[in-house]
Amino acid sequence: MRKLMMAVTAVAGMSLVVTGCSKRDNVESQRQDVAEAQVEAQQETAEIRQDAREDIASTQMEAQEDIAGTQREAAEEIASAQQDVQDERQDLAEAEAERRTDLNDDMALGGSGAAGATAAASSVSGRVLSTGNDELTVVDTSNNKQLELKTNDQTRILHNNQPLKLDDIEEGAQVRASYVRDGKDMVVRELTVTQPVQKKK
Repeated sequence: MRKLMMAVTAVAGMSLVVTGCSKRDNVESQRQDVAEAQVEAQQETAEIRQDAREDIASTQMEAQEDIAGTQREAAEEIASAQQDVQDERQDLAEAEAERRTDLNDDMALGGSGAAGATAAASSVSGRVLSTGNDELTVVDTSNNKQLELKTNDQTRILHNNQPLKLDDIEEGAQVRASYVRDGKDMVVRELTVTQPVQKKK
């Protein structure tokens, strides 16, 4: 009987030892599981943060590229507009220079010196007294004064919009002359026969 009780006591003690070891193993396993879960959570958090930083960096880069592209386009448009303005100014300057040249050409009769190129044109209407040697004498009908006019290769002589020669103009014909002063000479730019001499029948 005594031996039986000792055996039961031994078995009970072993059972307690086994139970205690099992509980310690469970606690240790749970701690290990918690540690692994924490490590995984930290890794996932780090990955999420890394992805977020990469997304932010990518978004910032795209925004900077968009801003740079917009600035380039704006700069190109401004440069194009400035070039257009410069071209228009150049065209205007060329047109103005051409207009001045044409004006000087209209005022000039090809006489010698600068005076012939810049002199203001005058006009007279009157009756022809004589012609010859590229010259003609006209009596101004407004004051009856005689004017000695000269012609050159650039003088236009017309009657009814048809060209004439100076020798074709007869004494007594009514004319209208536009002339400029070239030094002491009065050089005809255009001479129009307004009324030729009526021939006697």
